[in-house]
Amino acid sequence: RSNIENKEEAYKEAIAKAHRKIAEKILRKVDIIIRINRNNPEHYLVQEHYSTVLEDYCTRRQANPALKIKNLLKRNLSVEAARPEQDTETFALVYITRDRLREIYANHALNLQNEIRDKLNIAQAAERALNINTAVRSYLQTYPLYEALKEAEIIQIGAEFNPNFENSFRRLARAATENRENLWSHRMVIKRVEELQGTVIVNYNDIFKSVINQLAVQVTNPNGSVLVQPLIYQDSEMISPITLEFTQAMREGLPWAIVDSARQFDQNTIGNYEISRERPNWRLSPSFWINGEEITIRATLRNVTNGDFLASAIVKVMRTQLRESHPYKPRGYERARNEKEAFNPRYFVRETSRGNGETIVEHAFSPVGGLKVDVKTGEGRSDLYYTEGDTVKIFARVNQPAYLRFLYTLADQKRILLVDNFYIGQDKVNSDVEIDTFRCVPPFGTEFLFVAARTEKFPPIETREENGFTVLVEQDAESAVKSWRGLRRIQNRSDEQQLIGPKPFYEEQPEFQQSEAQLVITVEEKKD
Repeated sequence: RSNIENKEEAYKEAIAKAHRKIAEKILRKVDIIIRINRNNPEHYLVQEHYSTVLEDYCTRRQANPALKIKNLLKRNLSVEAARPEQDTETFALVYITRDRLREIYANHALNLQNEIRDKLNIAQAAERALNINTAVRSYLQTYPLYEALKEAEIIQIGAEFNPNFENSFRRLARAATENRENLWSHRMVIKRVEELQGTVIVNYNDIFKSVINQLAVQVTNPNGSVLVQPLIYQDSEMISPITLEFTQAMREGLPWAIVDSARQFDQNTIGNYEISRERPNWRLSPSFWINGEEITIRATLRNVTNGDFLASAIVKVMRTQLRESHPYKPRGYERARNEKEAFNPRYFVRETSRGNGETIVEHAFSPVGGLKVDVKTGEGRSDLYYTEGDTVKIFARVNQPAYLRFLYTLADQKRILLVDNFYIGQDKVNSDVEIDTFRCVPPFGTEFLFVAARTEKFPPIETREENGFTVLVEQDAESAVKSWRGLRRIQNRSDEQQLIGPKPFYEEQPEFQQSEAQLVITVEEKKD
């Protein structure tokens, strides 16, 4: 639905919102299938292979997924003559049958495979003629087609109502590794490009130049501006140690107009903030992967409007090739990842149901009821990077009156109670409300902001004062989560039926509603 006054624009916005929900549902399902097969020997390979398609979900960039689904049907559900004059809402329905969606993308995948074969034939003919530059160019021009093919494979699995997660994972693994009839796998093409180019890489600057060259070969003259997102470490939301160097290299080397990520919010009305920046036409989403001694930099250029893949760059090197010593992971990466998992409001397990075999079941700590909360800073929700001395404004939004509790985990894993029982009333519902402003100070590294919202006050939480911070006394992760969430049993229910754990199978709602959100923030020491 949409509340924009102009009915035509409202209908467009409502359609876009519905489309995003379908895209998120598909991406999320495949993401779960990959994550739940972590013990499979091919897990890492599949995870990296499909990362450029899944990045919008995995790195919380899903606020604006690049995935645009073909042939969705649309209906305007708002009957102007029948609704009250004061009713400003416009409703749209966006839908497609699962069978039809799978059929469309099965055909799309076949067309993409034929396009790839044609380009591979051109590249191989150029090789036989010893025209290496033409061969490399033709091989590189297959990269965006391979990414589109990966997307088609993901949509076919995500469209299934209840896919078998082991069979689905095997399908993804085969597509990622096996050559098909007259069609090399993407990994094979990447390897062939490396062999033909023979590029000498001894430092990160060489890697960045190779990324720029690959992109420039595939897209010679895009008409518009490009948003270069920060380099993310693998599929986490954590900024890579070489993010600043990568971004600077892209700004200096790419031949197109570069747009910075949103840095500030301008206040339009009380409690309502909108991003103040140019809207880019293209988005470059890079990631940094490590598999044993192998380092891979991936960067995908996509059209934000229609979701098309314009170009893709993949550079693989061995650590031993690099002459410079540089940290590979975000500072305190393992500790930070464990913290993020501990406070994750959702987790997924395998369960066996009678007659139906094993299925993926989502267990949720929250939300409880229909309450929803969102949190962001003055720089948005994702790719948050600050340096010492920077100020951070925090905003929150709820869909009904609620109390909010904010917890911040520092880089040294001390958990700070920032704000407690902050109340947002009916007059600020569905608006971005400024909570407070904070300054970035040591320690430095990956940090987390968690917010819990509930429809009644949170019970007291045990804290102590330490160096100007209000620190949680309970520092064990599991215990800290329980005390921070402030969850308690539903009245008149047995000990086995608690809010913490699987969703209750009964229909009765608890006496309160609760929801959560979180942000990943990187804070680094200011360099001269």
